[in-house]
Amino acid sequence: MSHDSRSHACWFTAFACLALTIISGCGKKDNLHKAKAVVETALGIWKNAGNPQELVGQGIEIIDPDWQAGHRLLEFAVKNASSQPQQGPRVFVVLTMQDKTGKNVDTEVAYEVILADKAKIGRDAFYVGP
Repeated sequence: MSHDSRSHACWFTAFACLALTIISGCGKKDNLHKAKAVVETALGIWKNAGNPQELVGQGIEIIDPDWQAGHRLLEFAVKNASSQPQQGPRVFVVLTMQDKTGKNVDTEVAYEVILADKAKIGRDAFYVGP
């Protein structure tokens, strides 16, 4: 192999690696964006006094113990989302809820999101916000 051929092969390999890095990075950002969007959609339904079954037609399943317990969601604010190795994205949200006694409660939660045929959202029971 001539010096020119090796040089072209090295440049091609470097370009291919760079392209794959950019593409895989974009995929993670897209997943984070999708995860945030499905969490916001689900919480919007909860805030508007809906129930989780309303999300089935949109391809979203959510399990939230406070929603299941009958708490009202008054406000929510998505703080951020992060990638998790070998898991779906995590979306961190501050919730302002009203419990069944009428007491307002602010809490920070983490939702783990699995993006597949359906988006599955589950609250991390072990996450303790700041």
